[in-house]
Amino acid sequence: MAVTGRYISEQIRLQVTYVTAYSKCVLEDLLPAFGNMEERADKIADEEFNRLGEQPANEDFDGDMSDIAEQATAHGQAFFDTMVALQQTTINLFAAGLFHLVEQQLAEVCHDRSFTILVPALDDTDIDVVADWYERHLGLSLRQLRTWSKIFELKCVANAVKHAEGSSAEKLRKIRPELFQHPWLREIVPRSRWWRDAPLRSPLAGDDFYITKERFAAYAVVAEQFFDEITAHFEKNPAEYYPLGT
Repeated sequence: MAVTGRYISEQIRLQVTYVTAYSKCVLEDLLPAFGNMEERADKIADEEFNRLGEQPANEDFDGDMSDIAEQATAHGQAFFDTMVALQQTTINLFAAGLFHLVEQQLAEVCHDRSFTILVPALDDTDIDVVADWYERHLGLSLRQLRTWSKIFELKCVANAVKHAEGSSAEKLRKIRPELFQHPWLREIVPRSRWWRDAPLRSPLAGDDFYITKERFAAYAVVAEQFFDEITAHFEKNPAEYYPLGT
């Protein structure tokens, strides 16, 4: 059977709840786990210093604790460096996940049984395939929405995180070059080009590609706005019947 625009808008509102919950969980519950890393590294260094200091001294020990202090500091620094890289890996992955969640929830509407009785269901969640389906059967061009360019940017981010160097990384260098420079290095040498031209090799190891918490939050807002634009379209046509031509 055909359904109204009001029905579709309700389905879109349902799908965006998953996107909102995902973003909220990442920002408020998961990323804060990496907080206070400097304090934690200092504590680990102190604990290591105490552990080494409690070891029995050999006959050559002259009372100089500097070597032990150096070993303990290196132990704490290793923890800090590992956690910083892991934090970057995690947020890079969450950004990629955000895009694919948008894709999947957008495609979920295309599997509504009210539609699949009349038109073929999708067997792909690729956003371009989904966009073609929306335009063909629902009369809405997702590519003409105000937020589409940002969704495309997020798609490039997801591809760069998963595949490292490639066409998506090249596109991002033109529209979001700061993603390829570590935030603190960007402050020191803001006009340097070497980091933009270096190949993207290890985004899943927390190197070469730097989605910040603020950038993730901005993408989350865009993702919600994207669904809001779709909802608004169908709310303007609440009595229209879809799929078109039925």
